[in-house]
Amino acid sequence: GTALTALVAYYILPYEWSFDLCMTFGAILSATDPVAVSVLMNELGAPPRLRMHISGESLLNDGSAYVFFTIFRARFLYELVPDVGRNIGWGEGFALFFRLSLGGMCIGLAFGIGTVLMLYMLKYRLSGEDSVAQVVLTISVAYLTYFSSELAECSGIIGVLFLGLTVKAFGENLINNTHLMTHFWEITEMLLNTLLFTLAGCVFGGMLVDSDKTSAVNEQIFEARDWGTLFLLFILLLAIRFFLIFAFYPLISVIGIGTSWQEAMFMSYSGLRGAVGLALALSLFSEVYEITPDTVYRDFAAKVFFLTGGIAMLTLIINAPTCGPLLKKLGLVTPTDSRLKIISKYRLRMVQYSLTEYVSLLADERFCDLDFTVVREHVPFLRDITYEQLKAAVKRHKEQTPPRSYKHPNLANVLPYMNGSALDDENVEGEARNVNKSRDSSSGIRSRRTSLIHFPRLPSVRHLMRASARGSIFDLRKSTETKMEANEERLIFIKALRAAYHLLIERGEVESRGFLPYSLFRSLDYAQDKAARGQPLADWEALCVASNSLASHVKMVLLRVKRIFRLRAITINEFHTELEHFGMLFLVQELLAFIKAHEIAEKAFKDLSQGDGRDELTLAENVVLQESVDQVLLAEQALDEFDEKEVQQIKSHYACHIILSKAAAYYETLSRQGLMSEREAGEFLEEMEAHILHTKECQDSSHAGEISDRHKLEMVPDDGWSPLHLSSSNAKSVTENMKEDADEV
Repeated sequence: GTALTALVAYYILPYEWSFDLCMTFGAILSATDPVAVSVLMNELGAPPRLRMHISGESLLNDGSAYVFFTIFRARFLYELVPDVGRNIGWGEGFALFFRLSLGGMCIGLAFGIGTVLMLYMLKYRLSGEDSVAQVVLTISVAYLTYFSSELAECSGIIGVLFLGLTVKAFGENLINNTHLMTHFWEITEMLLNTLLFTLAGCVFGGMLVDSDKTSAVNEQIFEARDWGTLFLLFILLLAIRFFLIFAFYPLISVIGIGTSWQEAMFMSYSGLRGAVGLALALSLFSEVYEITPDTVYRDFAAKVFFLTGGIAMLTLIINAPTCGPLLKKLGLVTPTDSRLKIISKYRLRMVQYSLTEYVSLLADERFCDLDFTVVREHVPFLRDITYEQLKAAVKRHKEQTPPRSYKHPNLANVLPYMNGSALDDENVEGEARNVNKSRDSSSGIRSRRTSLIHFPRLPSVRHLMRASARGSIFDLRKSTETKMEANEERLIFIKALRAAYHLLIERGEVESRGFLPYSLFRSLDYAQDKAARGQPLADWEALCVASNSLASHVKMVLLRVKRIFRLRAITINEFHTELEHFGMLFLVQELLAFIKAHEIAEKAFKDLSQGDGRDELTLAENVVLQESVDQVLLAEQALDEFDEKEVQQIKSHYACHIILSKAAAYYETLSRQGLMSEREAGEFLEEMEAHILHTKECQDSSHAGEISDRHKLEMVPDDGWSPLHLSSSNAKSVTENMKEDADEV
């Protein structure tokens, strides 16, 4: 490839370059970059063998290109300044080639074996320090190998190449934390590629504008002839690559399991130019400019860099986007019909999984009264579920839940829609069990609207805390030792709360970004400071402080925004409505997360405390648990201050967000396991993201197809459903409550 490209530059390009410069130019353009193509093949699910061929060919090309570049660059610089370059003869050139390549290979193998031994010595998989040390080891040895090879007058690139091959072959299974190692090198690769392309782009742009450095070449670069030469060179390089691949096709088609002509065709077309070629051209351009004031040679170096950057640009904007259709046209990806059947099966399983998660939410006390019309509106794949699918989901939920933790789901708001739509022509066996929570006996719940990010004032919170403390059955004043033990237990419980919040984020019940996680974790910092000083658990009060401090900054920004829109009254009213909706949504989600986190932390705290075989908790442990119960009581009292119907709507939208997040996580798992390509999973993830965004923006208090409570009661199936049977007293209570709601309406 280097020789053929050099012949094209020597005989076809209209620049009258010397043969040494042409060979240098050929070495630069023979280096290929498989990054974009590899990403594309991973997305489309191309055969791993094809990815290995393209990546391996690129690695060897880069190494050999650098060796040829080193030799012929020295000869070209000798033409400019004999003291800088080196007049390498053909015999010396062959000897130098083998020394650079074989010497770099030996140095890389030696450092690779040493790296494998050091990875073996860092064998504590549960130690975070050893995992970090392994990452530092890999990048340190990579640079050390490169500099050692260069000092030994060998090829540093080939040394690093064989270092990587050795570690990949023998040390991959010795890495403690593969995710940490992979993510580190992915970030490093992206940063270095971005830095290189940015630097090359700056130099390339500087060549196209007036500057002292390139004033001598600007007039020539802007000529139409140069741009025509660029496109001609692009076509010739593509032809050279096709010729080389198919010239060796009889050999590569019989090696190993063989390469098909379709794979050879794609390998010929996917020879993109990128990072290595740009780096070599940039180094040549900089070096020529530094060592000689001769404008002719500066023009030569500028032309080399211009053509190299132009070829890289053309391959990225022409070859890269068309590689995907070519892969499909050549039949190198999974056939469309069979793949679509598999994807449809994955989608069906996702629906089953999401429906099971929905049923588990209905068994949660926080979400037992969800409005199914909201779910049907914002979770489209649950819109057409049938009664049998619902029964199967309830059965799966019961099988997946430990018997001691199992709670019957409340289907009171779901079954009427099943009966009214999907079950008109079905003979359903079984009765719907509606484990509807009895309504709060106190019908005088205050129905007031709260302002944006507004919690009950702290004095009332302290009053409630003092009241709960006076009612406590535990008294720590009698024992200093017990009091100190309680302080330590509080700190442990706060850590359990922090872990619970992280668990809610992993489950998709709390977003990982935004105001909500900020206020929750900030409250734990406040509570931890108080607990360290021996004060009782007060994360509810800390949450009020964190949210109110956040609210002050938000209100300041909003006031400034309000001034901007003051001239448009309609916009201001709409703006206030959105802010009020955001405040209500934020508060309810925060309260629900707070209550659930305490439930998880209390269970984890009990399991940890009883892990030593004790059936009973100590006095200090009971005190901490009682303080947690008091905090939850305060949160529930704050939640009761909102309008019950509005809370139900917010809960329903919040549940839709959770279901969609879990569905997205399901596709991410399939992609991570290799069962779906990145592009296939990406299409579904974009769909889920659009539904989540629509759920967040929805402010409707009612949705299409909503049924009144009286009609719901009439449409619930009367047949017995054994897994969900109701006792007569509970059924009567549910019936009376629903009739009371209808009468109130």
